[in-house]
Amino acid sequence: MQRRRFLSTLAAGLGATCALPLFARPAAATQRRKAGLKKLVVIFQRGGNDAVNTLAPVGDAGQARLYRDFRPTLHLPDNALLSLNASSFFGFHPAFAPLADLINDGRAAFAHAVGYPSMNTSHFVAQSFLETAEPGNRRGSGWLNRFFAADPQQRSFRALMVASNVAQTMAGPYTVPVSNNFGLLNMPLPASLRANEQADYAQALRSLASQAHHHDVPVLENTTHGLLDMFDRFQDRNADSYQPANNAQYPDSDLGRHLKHTAQMLKDEPSELNIEAVMVNHDGYDHHAAQIAEAGPTQGSHANLLGDLCQSIKALYQDMGPTAVDDVVVLVVSEFGRTLRQNGSRGTDHGHASLAMVFGGTATGRVLNGGGDWPGLVGNHLDWRTDYRDIYWELLRNHLGASDTEIAAAIPRHSYTPLGLLG
Repeated sequence: MQRRRFLSTLAAGLGATCALPLFARPAAATQRRKAGLKKLVVIFQRGGNDAVNTLAPVGDAGQARLYRDFRPTLHLPDNALLSLNASSFFGFHPAFAPLADLINDGRAAFAHAVGYPSMNTSHFVAQSFLETAEPGNRRGSGWLNRFFAADPQQRSFRALMVASNVAQTMAGPYTVPVSNNFGLLNMPLPASLRANEQADYAQALRSLASQAHHHDVPVLENTTHGLLDMFDRFQDRNADSYQPANNAQYPDSDLGRHLKHTAQMLKDEPSELNIEAVMVNHDGYDHHAAQIAEAGPTQGSHANLLGDLCQSIKALYQDMGPTAVDDVVVLVVSEFGRTLRQNGSRGTDHGHASLAMVFGGTATGRVLNGGGDWPGLVGNHLDWRTDYRDIYWELLRNHLGASDTEIAAAIPRHSYTPLGLLG
């Protein structure tokens, strides 16, 4: 390659690279002990999951009658609901069958009637409120991003987003890599390079990065070292060649593929990554019409989504091995629930209170807000009883070991009310 052409191409490539968010150069503190590292997987049910058909309030005769009256064709029949040890008040949607053993063993906890003051029924607004952990704040950084940014050791590469775009939960001052396949991330090479020039360009960029500290160019040093380290660390994580362990069978769906790649990234083999949190989206819950199939409420779009969710979570734990249920917590949230009454299109509209699910870790097996704490099927919107920020608080403190300072950064201006979802 001619020197002049190489230098101009290299400068253009570095300009594009430096436009990316900066990585702190990995320090020795980046490496943490492999044993006992606690990990979190966040699944966001986008669109508004129907909480009342996910966990149906049928343990009280009066509420069961209202449930059937409000939803003459949408309600799940008693003989279809699962009676799991976690609750005598709620019947579980039959799609939870793959997770029945986990739930009956007390390794899952649920909070029904989750919300916040003055709930909003706009998808974009309500999602933002959950993702910023600040009701009323639509444009702030994400609660998990702020948690990692508050780390006094400033460790990098602790969180990932398995998607095409970063969700607000993971957006903010802390750099969170985003990809559907982290094993394919590589050094950006200008399209103008010939095939026989690409290796020389890549090597020159690495050499320049290694010499940057001699020339007092911290932006170049930090950015290039961070990017190159990321490419090197992820090169053995190609999702296309990954084979799940322990005969785990993921659904052939976006969520199945994303959680399969999540397991691949959370594992500390074939190399040790020490990833602590991964977020994925589960789209499709906005069921204004055709929520159920004409054949009945146990079939159709909502049942398929819940089945996809439960089968994918089961596969994740099976894939990661027998100790995964102790070390990996899966949090499932949605921006709101659905209306209590069905509409005229075999569907439901935007509602208020939602359902949050916690699997693994020190989950206590509790199901909150049943029995005497149940807000009741009144009007067309379920009132909330549990503030979602208290769920985040318990996850950060009891599972990830967050300090008061880190929690205050992640969940600002909130007074915690104990829930007992995680011991």
